Amino acid sequence: MSELFIEIGTEELPAHAVGPALEALSAGLVRLLGPITYGKIRTFGTPRRLAVSIEDVAAARPAVSRVVTGPPVAQAFPNGEPGPVAEAFAKARGVALEQLLQVDGPKGKVIAVRRVEGGEPTAEIVGKGLEDVVLGIPFKRSMRWTTDGARFLRPIHSLCALYAGEVIESSVAGVLTGGHSHGHWLYAPEAFPVTGPSTGTADAWLEELRQRYVLADIGIRRGLLVRQLETLAAEQGADATFDPDLVDEVVQLVEWPRAIVGRFSETLLELPPRLLVESMKKNQRYFPLYRDGVLTNEFLVVTNNPFGDDLLIAEGNARVLAARFHDAKFFYAEDRKKRLVEHGERLAGMMWIRGLGTMAERQARLAEAAAGLAQLIGADPDIARAAGALSKCDLTTQMVGEFPELQGHVGRLLAVLDGASNQVGLAIEEHYLPRFAGDILPTSGAGRALALAERLTLVARGFSAGLAPKGNADGLGLRRATIGLVALVLDLGWRGPLGELFAAAGEAGGDDLYEFVIARLRASLADDAPVDIVDAVLAARPRDHVGPVSMDLTWAARRVHALAALVKAGEFSPIRTAFRRAAGLVKEHTSTDYDTALLGGEPGVALHDALQGMPHTGDVGSALEALAALRPVLDRYFADVMVMCDDPVARASRLGLLRSIVERFSGLADFTRLSGE
Repeated sequence: MSELFIEIGTEELPAHAVGPALEALSAGLVRLLGPITYGKIRTFGTPRRLAVSIEDVAAARPAVSRVVTGPPVAQAFPNGEPGPVAEAFAKARGVALEQLLQVDGPKGKVIAVRRVEGGEPTAEIVGKGLEDVVLGIPFKRSMRWTTDGARFLRPIHSLCALYAGEVIESSVAGVLTGGHSHGHWLYAPEAFPVTGPSTGTADAWLEELRQRYVLADIGIRRGLLVRQLETLAAEQGADATFDPDLVDEVVQLVEWPRAIVGRFSETLLELPPRLLVESMKKNQRYFPLYRDGVLTNEFLVVTNNPFGDDLLIAEGNARVLAARFHDAKFFYAEDRKKRLVEHGERLAGMMWIRGLGTMAERQARLAEAAAGLAQLIGADPDIARAAGALSKCDLTTQMVGEFPELQGHVGRLLAVLDGASNQVGLAIEEHYLPRFAGDILPTSGAGRALALAERLTLVARGFSAGLAPKGNADGLGLRRATIGLVALVLDLGWRGPLGELFAAAGEAGGDDLYEFVIARLRASLADDAPVDIVDAVLAARPRDHVGPVSMDLTWAARRVHALAALVKAGEFSPIRTAFRRAAGLVKEHTSTDYDTALLGGEPGVALHDALQGMPHTGDVGSALEALAALRPVLDRYFADVMVMCDDPVARASRLGLLRSIVERFSGLADFTRLSGE
């Protein structure tokens, strides 16, 4: 057992691509190995390299011997000598006549050959398939830098491929494999041999790189960066809390991280704090510093230069940041010269969706939809309407033009400066939330109403215009909008049919649209619960169910979570088994009529009494408690009573009792869809 080690040396990769590329590279190598046994897999990455180490890889593909049978011996060896049939069979199998065997077949003796398949050396297999694995790594965008048409995210400069410490002969896009790597691009760019024991190549490589100012282990590099940030923050008396997503991004931008303190003019703190923070994080990848939660004029910048001049680096980054901030200060001052509603006058010249009017019309529609939804969810319709009437005005400001991520926030600031209430301003900003799955949600009633209006009108109008997503195409972002819609409804805990939401927003629905929303609900719930439970709940058909228009998203989510909790606690399996059996028996029996005298004696009467004694409740917890309490009585009924008896009248009566039970709990889940696992 030896180690397989692959390193791809490239030009600088985008930070977001390193992690997915490593996953794809390791998965591709595993597929290439196929039945070859292997052990632990480790991945390493920096902006200029992708590497995978697979330990304990067997030396060859397993050899498998099998017998390939042919025609009967009597046909192949007439008169005991090989005839044309035997010769044809031997030729087709690539063997000599002397190698033919005679074995027992289903109807007597047949001729056969023994074939040995597999046994190819691991190094040979990897060498032949390495190019396909590397060039098969999926990227949204790639580039061609060779004349043979090979594409990769960035040009490949080197390729180290070793098995048991020996070079694997191969090439990728014209780059030959070798046994060398390269250190830091600025201080140790020269090639060095990757050496070490056949079972410790990666460890030796990591140490060689460390001596050349490269930390290829992402976890170690991240830990070092975080410690540096925390130390510098403490030295400045600042809060030692940092955006983990920004940390992950910066880790993939450097090979040897070194954090430095920078400062910008305190006068720039007059700008809106969110503007400063968004610009530092998204445009420059700086870490803003806070004291007691208040933004300061200090920031942390991470350099990839182990021996750079700290003061020079800090001053250079501060100048870049100050330039952007001064631009923002100018744009903000210019925008404040006009009222927000005046900025909104330009919306009349901006188209929204083809055939569905302008952004001005979109904004007016949002205002009315938000007011209607506010009444539905118990928020103030006047605040929601006022916020909706200003919700898109900031799209024409210079600030949003320069910093698109500040849409909504600029509207809030300008609206409040114009005399609008803080509640109206907050709703303007919050109506874009959530921006993505897992994002924060609106906190105000008017903000929730306007956020719902934003998504309901977009999805409904998109479908009405024939622009529903097809395959991967989703130009309007309807999937993202619907994911946000589902998150908003579940966060509100609003109970009611799905169609009522669209109606309150003044939008027409349709089964295709409702099914689209339910599909996003399914995906959301399946992140935290077994898929069979999610599907069983969504397939439930309570008596008032009239199709997807009547789907209650919150009730569905509560049922999924409650059933999933029972599964996790190990208490659901007996319930699932009993009620799947009941539901299966009455699949073709629709009547709930039954005669207690024909239920099979005392066990049947006990089941009838237990069902009648259960209170009707819309609370999922109480319904599940009732279901759990009924289960042992139902188990006893199945054990002691023959439901499918020969007497058709008695059989119908017993099935009627079971149908009554199934319908009583049909609002919880379709138990026939639950797996038996």
